Amino acid sequence: MAQSITGTIYDDKTVVEGVVVKNINTKMATVSNEAGRFEIAAKAQDSISFQVFTHEKKTIVIKEGRVYTNFVVELTRKINQLDEVIIKKEKEFVFEEKELQNSFNKQMKTHQELYPEQYEFNSNPNANLNFVNIGKRLWKLIKKDKPKPTPFVPIKLDQYIGLFKEDPILTDRFLIETVKIPYEFKPLFIDFCVSRNIDAELLKEKNKFLLIEEFINLGKEFLEVLETDIENE
Repeated sequence: MAQSITGTIYDDKTVVEGVVVKNINTKMATVSNEAGRFEIAAKAQDSISFQVFTHEKKTIVIKEGRVYTNFVVELTRKINQLDEVIIKKEKEFVFEEKELQNSFNKQMKTHQELYPEQYEFNSNPNANLNFVNIGKRLWKLIKKDKPKPTPFVPIKLDQYIGLFKEDPILTDRFLIETVKIPYEFKPLFIDFCVSRNIDAELLKEKNKFLLIEEFINLGKEFLEVLETDIENE
């Protein structure tokens, strides 16, 4: 008879969020929340796996007659993975004056080649537009009005879960047919996405196509990792 397995996942320092808890027998899965809590249905002799990329995988077998309420699961941190904290710096766009002038010159020359009629007002070759001076003026404007960099904020686990539940495009069908992620690996893929620290700016509607492209690239990375893990087992 199935029972509800509830518990909290820890490592040697704190609770662990984003752990994929999977009943290997029934293929059902869930993910631990910010408090490390999880709940999943299982019966005697079912195998429950606990997996996240930052920790060693763990599997337990549900024993007959034992009640698994507020069960404590301890995971081992992977060496050299959590001990190294990577901080993403704020994204800044640095404008170099020389680089800007060269880029501006190329764009203007290309425009002149495509639309020569717009430059026929002066036939004197010595009176052509001074691209360098224009570039310098443009550089001063950009330098003066340069916007402050936006602090980097990664997409969180609950945002991913809500996205795949509510977005009309980013559905299970999108994951299966476009990103090529098998349905049973959806929770693990979401966990993988969390570990990659994707900029939350991509959640804005104007960046929808960039987000779709990001998921496709993440899908390729995920499948490569998955294939490597299978080969090593």
